[in-house]
Amino acid sequence: MFSLGVAATAIGIIGGIPYIYDTYKKKTKPHRFAWFIFLILSVLALLTQYSLGARESLVFYTWFVVNNVILLGLSLRKNGGYGDLSKTNVICLLLALTAIVLWRLTDSALLALVCVLIADGIGAMLILVKSYRHPQTETLSMWLLGGIATFLNILAANTLEPAILASPVQIFIFNIGIVAAILVGRSMKKNSKSSNLVH
Repeated sequence: MFSLGVAATAIGIIGGIPYIYDTYKKKTKPHRFAWFIFLILSVLALLTQYSLGARESLVFYTWFVVNNVILLGLSLRKNGGYGDLSKTNVICLLLALTAIVLWRLTDSALLALVCVLIADGIGAMLILVKSYRHPQTETLSMWLLGGIATFLNILAANTLEPAILASPVQIFIFNIGIVAAILVGRSMKKNSKSSNLVH
């Protein structure tokens, strides 16, 4: 199943490239708070894998860190990102950071997993809501390819162990959810424009 894992990572990287390009062109506007959360999680995941002795797979974790640094950096430009210092965004960030701190402090593998799922889920929910409200500010292909990549990761796991499947399944659900939010959001806006033209 190693080949499936490699294929999943390759698809994820390929999907991320147009997202970076669209963000650079300010066509896509990443949610600053969400990608900040993802950056913290990816850095900690990289450090954790390194401490566990992983070496060859570090290239994949390093890519995700670099990807998140680039996206967050580009989003901080004027009109380059989405998400101001609103009450909702700040509360979501604080909740995610609390979950991340608990993850690093706990000795319980189950609690650590729950904390990671919560933190990652908060970031994903911010993007999902944004994708529905402002579908034109997201790159559909990345989330679609991300869904395919995480589905392959689920198959690559070759197990029905809930603790192992929880994270990739959650990521898969959110990727598909964001794709759906973008498509529904676009459809709603298109119908709204058509209705305005009729009237």
